[in-house]
Amino acid sequence: MSEETITVGDEYISKVREYAALGYSIKRICTLLQLSKLQTTALSIRMSLPGDLYFEAYQSGKATGEFNIDTELAKKAELGDIDAINLLEERKRSRIEIDLRMQLFGV
Repeated sequence: MSEETITVGDEYISKVREYAALGYSIKRICTLLQLSKLQTTALSIRMSLPGDLYFEAYQSGKATGEFNIDTELAKKAELGDIDAINLLEERKRSRIEIDLRMQLFGV
């Protein structure tokens, strides 16, 4: 019985970063890239492995997307938008929890 090894090159890095910035999940990104089932598995693993180029692209994209949202909320908050102020504070608290979870448990 032969085992087929599927590798995914670096050709999708910019797309992964772009889609992650929009808040898409790993599964959705693989779907949008129209990968085969084996390629989807390979890319999903790479996006989940700290230190991998795809992991870094995915994390960078997510951070960029969150930054963009926070920037727009901050602009509205400066103009006195109470909903924006509340949402920005809620996002800050949530981010602290998420960052701590990632630091402690890698999740």
